[in-house]
Amino acid sequence: MTKLQYFILSISCRRWVSALACMMILWSCAQTGQLAGGPKDVTPPKIDTLLSSKSGLTNQHPKQLVFHFDEFIKVKDANKEILISPSLTYLPVVKERGKKLTVTFDPKEVLKSDVTYTIQFGNAIEDFREGNPYKNFKYVFATGDVLDSLSLSGNITDALTGKPSEDVLVFLYDQLSDSIVAQKKPYYSTRTNKEGKFVFENIRSDTFKLFAIKDANLNYLFDLPTEQVAFLDSLVKVVPGSRLEVDMNLSKPEGKLAISTVNTKTFGKISIAFNKKPTIMSYNVSPDSVVVYPEVVQDSINFWYNTRDSFFLQIPGFDTIKVNPRVPKDFAKRNKFKVVSSNFNQQMLGKDTAVIEFNQSVVSVDRSFWILEDDIGPIDSFDLLFDISRKKISIMYPWNDGVEYKLTIDSAACRSLHGFVNDSIGFKGKFLTDEQKGTLIATIIDLDSTNRYYVKVLRNDKFVYGTQIENEAKKVIKIQGLVPDRYDFEIIQDDNQNRQWDAVDYWNHRQPELIKQIKGDKVRDNWETNFTLSWKTGTINNPNEPKQSPTGLEPGIRRNTKN
Repeated sequence: MTKLQYFILSISCRRWVSALACMMILWSCAQTGQLAGGPKDVTPPKIDTLLSSKSGLTNQHPKQLVFHFDEFIKVKDANKEILISPSLTYLPVVKERGKKLTVTFDPKEVLKSDVTYTIQFGNAIEDFREGNPYKNFKYVFATGDVLDSLSLSGNITDALTGKPSEDVLVFLYDQLSDSIVAQKKPYYSTRTNKEGKFVFENIRSDTFKLFAIKDANLNYLFDLPTEQVAFLDSLVKVVPGSRLEVDMNLSKPEGKLAISTVNTKTFGKISIAFNKKPTIMSYNVSPDSVVVYPEVVQDSINFWYNTRDSFFLQIPGFDTIKVNPRVPKDFAKRNKFKVVSSNFNQQMLGKDTAVIEFNQSVVSVDRSFWILEDDIGPIDSFDLLFDISRKKISIMYPWNDGVEYKLTIDSAACRSLHGFVNDSIGFKGKFLTDEQKGTLIATIIDLDSTNRYYVKVLRNDKFVYGTQIENEAKKVIKIQGLVPDRYDFEIIQDDNQNRQWDAVDYWNHRQPELIKQIKGDKVRDNWETNFTLSWKTGTINNPNEPKQSPTGLEPGIRRNTKN
């Protein structure tokens, strides 16, 4: 290579290296991320107020609003997060590009005259990289000469749990009929925060209807029976100088009993789910040769059957269901007939009923294969009682305190709806003596003597004891003869005295009843355990140390509580 050729080649190489270096610098400048190993970005984007549309102006009829930020942004759940008051006829178009956000009003939108508009962005605006939200951003403008400046605030609490209700839409209507909540969008809208608090700002002086909803379909209408709602009994008057704060309790309306879903896919079982807990209702089966056994399980009714032929199940007033049974090839293998639960254990009371539950309806029992024994020998004088599903069998006998009983169910003692028989299984039930039982003394304070209450004592979420309270500010409840265990409490402000909690009924102007669900503590054997429960706070205030019960039997003494 000549010197001239070498010189030209070296110049060319230097130009390529310089070009490559420039490209790398430009590429690194274009990246929106941070260098690896640095601290995580937790700072939300900041708005550039100089370049953005100015908030708080009057005599405005904007077609588009523009907001600039100090970093790249993205918009998340705009339809859910962004609230505009008063409500618009058409949804605006919200777009982000780079560091800019635009809100474009529909060309057909006609803004109201002499009205203050508020746009709340909620958590819709986030930085592009880490998703840090720009919270509580609000834009306000007026189409007239005056910018409204009144406010209304409040709190929403879940009526069942007593906890703050987050992300509840709260509405103000300037039309005051009850039906307006199902017919038209609200005039003003806002949303509760994590503490259940809400605030309306920049509203006018007027009289409003106040309503709140967990809007499942986000259409700003109360049009689904499953939507949780809260409302104020009276109208709200917002006037200059007023500082209004209101409290509301949210609950799901109980509504009329209705079928939610029907499932016939599982052979031998029709499962019908309802919108609330049903009771066993009348039903018809066609052809009538098909036998079904109903069972209520929480908010559903299961109908158990055994036929390979198609049939109809009619529930008058609800539905007629056609069932086309399909028997899986491995049905017998996957559906072994067995006991699934029993309360026949080492901590029973003489008043208890021993219950054995099977996984399939029992159509026949060989009573001679059920063997019940105490420490003396076999017992013949007991009865078996089926529930309506024929899955649960109760053993009826006058149990004696302090005695351990043994129950053996021999093989083939029971035959199921599907023709299967059981394997042999045994149980032991120990019935406690008085000295093995505990006493609970609950003092309930902070009651309103003008109200009525109903108190439930629960063990493992099952009812143990209940009592009504009326015309008392304080009540002492004493329950003796309890199985040593933890006991919880429910206190209901039982306005209609039906001994159960009632949900909201907006159309009949009924507020949800107040309820306090209080976690208790353990009751010890042969001791009096004291609790002090506050209705006001819904808490247990430092239960006292247990005291030894003054009553009890000497060890070894048997007492028959049935005599």
